[in-house]
Amino acid sequence: MQIALLKIENFRGIGSGTIRFRDHTVLIGPNNSGKTTVVEALALLLGRDRLVRNLTEHDFFGSDPLAPDRIKITATVTGFEPEDFTAHPEWFGDRRGVPYWFDSETGEVLPERTRDGQRLACEIVFAARFDRETLEVETARYFSDGTDVDIFAEDTYVSVPGKLIRDMGFFLVPASRSWDRMLSFNSELFRRAIRSAGGLPAETILEERDRLRRPEPGLENDARLQPIVTEVNAGMEALLGRATPLRLRLTPTDSAGVLEAVMPHFQSGERMAVPAKREGSGLVSLQSLFLLLHFGQKRIEDGESFLMALEEPELHLPPAVQRRVLSRLQALSTQTIVTTHSPLIAAYCEAASLIVVRNDSGALSAKPMLAERLRQDAINAVRKLFQINRVETAATMMSDFVLVPEGRFDYEWLTLLLRVAELETDNAQPCLFGVRVGIVPTADAKVKETCEVLAKAHSHIVALVDGDADGYRYADALDAPDAGARKVLLWPAGWTIEDFVGWIIQADQAAVMARLDQEIAPPPGDRATLVARLKTDDPAQQKLKGDGVAYEFIANVLSERPLCRARTRAALHAIAQACAGAQTRYFTAEQREDGRIPRFVFTP
Repeated sequence: MQIALLKIENFRGIGSGTIRFRDHTVLIGPNNSGKTTVVEALALLLGRDRLVRNLTEHDFFGSDPLAPDRIKITATVTGFEPEDFTAHPEWFGDRRGVPYWFDSETGEVLPERTRDGQRLACEIVFAARFDRETLEVETARYFSDGTDVDIFAEDTYVSVPGKLIRDMGFFLVPASRSWDRMLSFNSELFRRAIRSAGGLPAETILEERDRLRRPEPGLENDARLQPIVTEVNAGMEALLGRATPLRLRLTPTDSAGVLEAVMPHFQSGERMAVPAKREGSGLVSLQSLFLLLHFGQKRIEDGESFLMALEEPELHLPPAVQRRVLSRLQALSTQTIVTTHSPLIAAYCEAASLIVVRNDSGALSAKPMLAERLRQDAINAVRKLFQINRVETAATMMSDFVLVPEGRFDYEWLTLLLRVAELETDNAQPCLFGVRVGIVPTADAKVKETCEVLAKAHSHIVALVDGDADGYRYADALDAPDAGARKVLLWPAGWTIEDFVGWIIQADQAAVMARLDQEIAPPPGDRATLVARLKTDDPAQQKLKGDGVAYEFIANVLSERPLCRARTRAALHAIAQACAGAQTRYFTAEQREDGRIPRFVFTP
């Protein structure tokens, strides 16, 4: 079984939104974009009773639900084999679901099959309302029959049996997890794994219970405790008229108490085993994830579904292990849904499986980073974007704004200058460039093509081009319909990124050039010569263009000079403000005809 489509209405920070899932989906996006809400919506729908019981007004969009307001979460379930609804009476039929057909190409859910390739589907719904008289949240999980009625008013809905939910085999590992408890009988995962392996080791548990009931020697017989125990026993006997001897035991001595007291320990070499809570979280989380893999493998071997939602697998795990665990989960699971802030994890998956999640005032959008797999005729710049530079591209798509510079060297300079800006601590206000703006490594000056392909997944694309003839040509190309960029930022007339670097150097020119004359061979001597060499790739002119070592030298020297750090920070912050549409003295709007995308020129 799989979840093909999820519709969310009025839940937490999502007023409305729809998300399509693949076999293996990774959700990426800025903080507060709705990734966790999507996963928790799945948990509500697929039977996490703990979450259902804890619903309050804050779980409704806006946090102040009126009488008609409803949370409604609808999942389109596919994966029925054979695709004949009469073969699945537990899902379809009287007092069960209505058969639908899911079109994976269009994302439509249809009442009848109209062509080959559409998959048999059933829709199940979780709904909740807040009763303003009892101040309680009422919930229901039911089959959708396509009618748009208030099920709490009609009270005629068909509930989804708990067995069907369990058979789907959905399990969530949340980001906020106590790993040391996952390898104990307090853990739902551990209990499920035990059941899948043949049930509780009952005889062993009962033997341990009996041993704990009659320990030899008992704690109460310790010479230091015995006077206290004797005094208590004497007092109780005098009061009650009969002996009720006090006994001290390590745990409640029924079987439930023994199970609850089980605590995982780990041993290193010949040393004494220590409790999991005393170990590093990485070791415990690995053990817990291997338990999860065992549980999933057992379900798959038994011909059952195993749907896995994993939040932020990068927590406590080294990068190599993150990818290995994700690979194992994908190999074992019917379907995996992962949320992450790690570009390394995101880049492990193919670009079409990365879903960029955004939330604009409650309207959720979820688009694949690449609508379909790259074609063989894809241009080199697009190939690099989603293959060689997939880590950088994924990281950028998690930002509020995506900045597309004119070329690869612009990307390298902006990345180095961001490092310089982040070292500026004298200003209390953070530099929003690195916080809200991500940069992609544009290849072959394909600005329009890069904006065009990224705009299919991200709604806030901004281009940054030179102030020369080529830069304006790239900017003009972005005026075309569906070119992708929301706005264009330009360097001043005749400027390139190297002139921008020269302008930063000018803040403390004498000191910076004195240091660079020591670091760069042959010494540039003055700022104008340095900028000219940074622009050229001609060896006869002592080229520095593309010289990563020279770029590092310059960035390091800029980071040493407070005036240069401050200027770098102010300029990059201004770029972030311009991306967001805020007024800044460093950018001047060009007068443009209606229908043309806005342009803003850097004003040093």
